[in-house]
Amino acid sequence: MAKALLKRVSERRTEHLLNDLLVSQGWDLRRPPLGNLLLQNEYKNYPDLSEALASASKTGKSFGIPEAILIDPATTLPIAVIEAKPRFEQIEQATVEAQGYADALSSAGDTPLAIAISGNSEDEFVLRVFKKKVRGWEPVTYDGSPISWIPNPSDAARVLNPTGPSEIRPTVPPIEVLAARADEINRLLREARIKDEFRPAVVAAIMLALWHSKGQIRREPQYILRDVNEACRDAFIKAGKADLARSLRVDEANEKLRLKARRIAKILERLNVTVLTAEHDYLGQLYEAFFRYTGGNTIGQYFTPRHIARLMADVCGVTKNDVIIDPACGTGGFLVACMDRILTEHHLSRQQMVDIVSKNLIGYEDEPVTAALCVANMILRGDGSTRVYRADSLTAVSFPQDATTVALLNPPFPHRKTDTPAEAFIERALDSLGTRGKMAAIMPLSLLVKKEKEGWREGLLRKNTLLAVCQLPDELFQPFASATTCFVVMEKGIPHGKNRKTMFARIEEDGYQLKKGTRVETPLAKNQIPLALDAIINGTERPGFSTAVAISGKMEWSPGAYIESKPAEDNESKIAVDTLLRRLASFYTRYAPEILAQRNAIHSGEIEQVDYRVHVSKAKLANSALISGNADEIGSHFDILYGFGEIESRDGIAPGSTLIISPTERYNGCYGWLEFPKVIKPPFITVARTGSIGEAFVHLEPCAPNSDCLILLPKTERFSSIPELLLAASAIRLEKWRYSYGRKITPSRIASVKLNHARDVTSYVDEIWVRFIDVINSSLAPYVQRDHGQTPANAIEAYYDKLDVEAIQTDDDDEIVSWNEI
Repeated sequence: MAKALLKRVSERRTEHLLNDLLVSQGWDLRRPPLGNLLLQNEYKNYPDLSEALASASKTGKSFGIPEAILIDPATTLPIAVIEAKPRFEQIEQATVEAQGYADALSSAGDTPLAIAISGNSEDEFVLRVFKKKVRGWEPVTYDGSPISWIPNPSDAARVLNPTGPSEIRPTVPPIEVLAARADEINRLLREARIKDEFRPAVVAAIMLALWHSKGQIRREPQYILRDVNEACRDAFIKAGKADLARSLRVDEANEKLRLKARRIAKILERLNVTVLTAEHDYLGQLYEAFFRYTGGNTIGQYFTPRHIARLMADVCGVTKNDVIIDPACGTGGFLVACMDRILTEHHLSRQQMVDIVSKNLIGYEDEPVTAALCVANMILRGDGSTRVYRADSLTAVSFPQDATTVALLNPPFPHRKTDTPAEAFIERALDSLGTRGKMAAIMPLSLLVKKEKEGWREGLLRKNTLLAVCQLPDELFQPFASATTCFVVMEKGIPHGKNRKTMFARIEEDGYQLKKGTRVETPLAKNQIPLALDAIINGTERPGFSTAVAISGKMEWSPGAYIESKPAEDNESKIAVDTLLRRLASFYTRYAPEILAQRNAIHSGEIEQVDYRVHVSKAKLANSALISGNADEIGSHFDILYGFGEIESRDGIAPGSTLIISPTERYNGCYGWLEFPKVIKPPFITVARTGSIGEAFVHLEPCAPNSDCLILLPKTERFSSIPELLLAASAIRLEKWRYSYGRKITPSRIASVKLNHARDVTSYVDEIWVRFIDVINSSLAPYVQRDHGQTPANAIEAYYDKLDVEAIQTDDDDEIVSWNEI
């Protein structure tokens, strides 16, 4: 019995090992059609498999039972047959049986891979992968040697092709796999009491040590951390970076990390870190992915996503002959982007690329650990022979002057007044360039629009040409930062002429979506990066996306100031209107008792309802009258005014019955209910100037918007209708990308927003609004007093009759209109 128990335990450990190997390569362990994996007898539910394997038993007397079969869930065809044995020395037996099962399936017309595994511990196991060829079974290889990992689904499909090669290159696992592995590493580091800011260095150190030593570090707790540090030191010395040899290391005295490091190493080994030569793409992407997932901004820097760094390298047209610099290189993202572009454009060998990198890539980083992380990034892509310096580019004696051809950078944004301003790094990058050299730099929008930066911008134009400005997605640096950013492209040494046009573009969609706080690439997501590249390189203008404008002097550089508004796409308008109505419904559901209490207070005279045009000063009305627009623009149909200045700050105002609107995106802009004597007669629109900038809402209840909101009062009967107000508010919301804390919303800036009045859209809005009336009435009905035999719905409708809504005077033809929408 003891032997049987030990056998079951050993087999269970082998199963765990197999699961770990499969998950690391992105296989779905669920049964088809949801996943890829059939375990042992499960194949008998598939007649074709069952019939084929009937003659493939281990004894010749019964059905064959392989350990597992990997299935294509779409076709139910077998991709690989796996046989696993619990003892390390059983690899030959596992190989024979795996090939036997695969031969049986091959005779039925399928040609799956044969995979043999023996061993049941994380350290002592052997794995072999074979492909059926005309001459028999051949091992699947990488760099001429048999691979020691299970190919991921895409690699397996490629190798399965009978006429294809048996050689494969490793590919980066799916982002979900990396995220899951990073989550596990984060948990292990947290349990080891590693602070957030030190986690990227720990992961990088273990990864570099495993790669440099080819996995030959001892795994016992008393040795593993010491071996990691020694391997890292040797890697830096071999790369000619002895000054950084002690910068990337783990704390050997951390007892908890000693116990966790074994599993961290194993996770990285499952992703093939130890078996690879210097794969420019694979190891680098793996390094960046784990660095981002396990660190992100934890060492105080926002790292530029690789697809944006590559876009900027493409915009500058980087070639193998360029001398490239990043004066604030961080972990080397821009230098790597240039390497990737050069490899793509010129198809160089690894040694040719190493030679170029050692001479033509220059980076400066004064934080020792970050500099070491950058060099490690280069080592994993080549041999580390780069001109990356651990130094401050602003003061370094070695800094090149007028000697480079391309400068790429994302300067550190200051968080305190004592921090070095981003402008200093921009100027330093320009110093390094020779005449007609190109610089692409990420800048916060505030640098491009703030009045106090006018002189700085004007000074740059006196000596350089502004080629392009491209606004980036607001969520680009999330979850670590949400600042609005642009990248600016300049040509050194050629003054910007008055008639010289600058290309302005705006990327809203970059092929990524925010999921659970992390931006992940999504194949179905819209990607405007190719359009942005075309606009900047070829001067292509597209309505609402890119335009060429001549600027000079102290003019702002914001794309939102120059790219003209265009009517939203029909589907965009429908979605925006639906969002508005759901926010409106949430307000009535959340505040039904308070809404009815305010109605009673207005009816009794406790709260005064005012026509806001009568309430504001003549001077403000006159200023509003100066703002206009074309027939298809907001300014033509609304008076745009600021809200009540008396409630700019809500501090000191007691709770009450008056609905206060402020810059929030919740509950239709409702801040709460305070003691304030006046409300504005609906309907109208408010737009948030601060806080949730650009959030626009339609208001059906009398309310008091504070001065952090703009109030849009309809000028005509047509735009007093709720569907028209919804379309107008949705158009403003879809244009809120133009505004930020640096470039605030003003009446004149929203006057030019274009409206979408396509018949399909207006019909949709008319129909959905009628449905939402029922939702609003249903929210209020439980709180309405039954009075004089009225039903709840009739009582709600009767309320608006009691308000005795006064006429609204139009500006153009003195037409008298009233509001009777509900």
